[in-house]
Amino acid sequence: MTPRALLRSILMLDDTPHSVALGTAIGMFIGMTPTVGIQMIIVLIVAFLTRPIFSFNRIAAVLTVYVTNPLTIIPIYWFNFKVGTWFIPSAVTYDDFVAIVQFDSHEKWYARVVSLVTDLGAPLLVGCLLVAIVSSVITYPTMRWLLRRFHQRDDSIDKADRVETA
Repeated sequence: MTPRALLRSILMLDDTPHSVALGTAIGMFIGMTPTVGIQMIIVLIVAFLTRPIFSFNRIAAVLTVYVTNPLTIIPIYWFNFKVGTWFIPSAVTYDDFVAIVQFDSHEKWYARVVSLVTDLGAPLLVGCLLVAIVSSVITYPTMRWLLRRFHQRDDSIDKADRVETA
């Protein structure tokens, strides 16, 4: 799914702008964490745990976690890792990073996980959390604005259609 189609799917959700925007902000936060493979499960767990306090559009959150996918995972996590190295120095190069993060077979998965934790662990985690916070804080108002604009346009189109058919 293209980014444009993904955004359109989110904008077309039938829910309040607050609920959809909150869902995308939560999805963006989870999408920026190094939890690829279990991100959708984490969205459902967060929805279940926060249900007594607040609710959000789970579909918007699940769609938004796809910001990290096989095409974007290396650039996004490399950026997050580099942000983390501002606080926790690391000698890992880009080539080392790609070799650790890139998944090529199930045979070496345990060695990759160990290497991920030992070689990238702290800087990646710190960078991911910082980027996740900033990106989710930016996502909420941006999505609320986009949702309002999108629905205002739809409302004006519906009114124009009603005038033409009358």
